[in-house]
Amino acid sequence: MARPRVLLLITDLDNTVYDWLSAFVPAFYSMVEIAAPLIGVGTDQLLDELQIVHRSHGDSEHPFALLETQSVHGNLEGKSEKELLDYLDPAFHAFNRVRKEHLKLYDGVYDTLRELFDKRVPIVAYTDARVINCLFRLERLGVKQYFSRLYAPAHVRKELDSEVLADGFVRLLAPADRKPNPQTLLDICAEFGVLPCNALYVGDSLVRDIYMAKAAGLYSAWAKFGTLYDKALWPKLVRVTHWTDADVEREKALRDEAGTVVPDCVLEHFSDLTKHFDFG
Repeated sequence: MARPRVLLLITDLDNTVYDWLSAFVPAFYSMVEIAAPLIGVGTDQLLDELQIVHRSHGDSEHPFALLETQSVHGNLEGKSEKELLDYLDPAFHAFNRVRKEHLKLYDGVYDTLRELFDKRVPIVAYTDARVINCLFRLERLGVKQYFSRLYAPAHVRKELDSEVLADGFVRLLAPADRKPNPQTLLDICAEFGVLPCNALYVGDSLVRDIYMAKAAGLYSAWAKFGTLYDKALWPKLVRVTHWTDADVEREKALRDEAGTVVPDCVLEHFSDLTKHFDFG
């Protein structure tokens, strides 16, 4: 039986191309363990304050969130931003060190992206994550050159220099654009001149990724491997997440709406894509 022909690959990033959760959570908690005594506050209190900062930004991965916590403003009052950065450098260093140790591409990602790139298949990233963090990871992991574009919501606060947007690689979506939004996938297909029936979306979330792809008429591939992380990490993430009660209710409603969505294929490895589809 002939395999479906794919002319455009659109992929999620976090826990699809690389294991974000297994890198971010250990790095974040390593930072907090060192920062708390430096600031003169208990770990639990600092985690509470960091969650408040995350909620103010609508994101759980806000660079230098420590500087915006109440305890830093109260206990380290009078220090300039540079002095605070220098004083808290051991904590930031711990974050970077642990992240470097754990941030890795999933097996088969690099070779598969290179193979599709060589076949001149456009590869596009579509994510809810912040652009500045996605760009860091794509460049750090050495795969940015294989992507044609990165689509992500603009953040509520300006954080990107104009030169970052100058080459057209980053396409900022509306700040409220969040998955699952089938129209965004349709817009991406239109920009590349590819019919939805010739495009494929890959993601680790059945609700946000696969349900969205099916609704837009794209082929869908569930990155099952992206869900196989240490489950002890999840409550640690929830402890500091920016999600509000309204966000939790929205997620529940999405799950009910998606029902028992079935992907076109299930991926044990990213490289399984070439077993299920013909590219180019």
